[in-house]
Amino acid sequence: MKVLVFPRDDQNPYQRLLYGEMERCGTNISYLGRLTPSRSLNLLLLPLEVAVRRAAGARLIHLHWVYGFGFPGAERFPAMRRLAQAWFTLWLRLIGLIGVHLVWTAHNDLPHAPVFADDVGTRRALVAASDLVLAHSQSALDGLAALGAQPRKSAIIPHGPLAPVRAAWSSTPGSGGGPRHILFFGKILDYKGVEDLLSAFADVPAGTAATLTVAGQCEDPAMRERLRALARASGERVTLRLERVAEQDVAPLLESADVIVLPYRKVTTSGSAMLALAYGRPLILPDLDAFAHLPREAIVSYDRTRRGLTSALAQAANAESSTLAAMAASARAYAAALSWREIAARTRCEMDLVLGLATRPCDHGDPVTVSATARG
Repeated sequence: MKVLVFPRDDQNPYQRLLYGEMERCGTNISYLGRLTPSRSLNLLLLPLEVAVRRAAGARLIHLHWVYGFGFPGAERFPAMRRLAQAWFTLWLRLIGLIGVHLVWTAHNDLPHAPVFADDVGTRRALVAASDLVLAHSQSALDGLAALGAQPRKSAIIPHGPLAPVRAAWSSTPGSGGGPRHILFFGKILDYKGVEDLLSAFADVPAGTAATLTVAGQCEDPAMRERLRALARASGERVTLRLERVAEQDVAPLLESADVIVLPYRKVTTSGSAMLALAYGRPLILPDLDAFAHLPREAIVSYDRTRRGLTSALAQAANAESSTLAAMAASARAYAAALSWREIAARTRCEMDLVLGLATRPCDHGDPVTVSATARG
């Protein structure tokens, strides 16, 4: 089987882990939109590239994120979003006309930042054009349904761990003896609630033995200044590292944490949560549907309010070492039960069904479930 993939995200290990296993199963993976050094030119050439690949025997595209269809200058010139939407809609029609099947993985119900003039309408068009929509949890499909985007066929295939799951890491949460180290890790965007986190941490009683590190790239200059101002309220208890963490520094940073906090305001899927679980780190998470399938034993949950977040931070900071160690063990066990080999096999099975290469339904057992909905 030949699978065309768009776009390629070299900073996210998700594709490397998924397609590495799919290639071991005999799947031919190639990325679209990389013909020239120019992203804009590659986007303009995309319909021609798909047509040529179709003539060479490719019959399926696996689409991940739509940001690859955005044209430069959209923030200054709103007309560029309308152009991008028209180009994307034309591309969807073209691949259908030439007999290429579309599988879309709904990593989120809507883009985290605007891509098109009408992101909701474009989502509906994308779902209507997709032969199969893959999601990591039921909450993603529920989010699409709320937008009026009901897939013809969908399959829930969970997100795998983004790091090797070891029997034990070099440090166990709660074993350091000093103040509890609470960590936020990941690219800093508005929906991730880092400003809420800094405000909530400032309300944690000063006598609480806890420190907070915020580590991740923040490209918004105004947000950087707001984060620095909020951090000053906590003095030396807060460390800001507002730049991309080098790959070789990720493991030491995560292993230094006793707890990882992800105070998202809204989310469909979180690779950062899966990364934390793979490292055996307890999590502080809001009670969002997107996290409902994660192990409760590894999580301090709160009610999405600033007061609730402050309480969760204090609870984690004051937890016994044995409690954090037990949470870490639950996190590690959950991540270890998710196999990229199985995830790749289920993904390949669903694609085989789309292409008519298989007739028997894929295994519906845990951790993957499948549903199909007839369209009127």
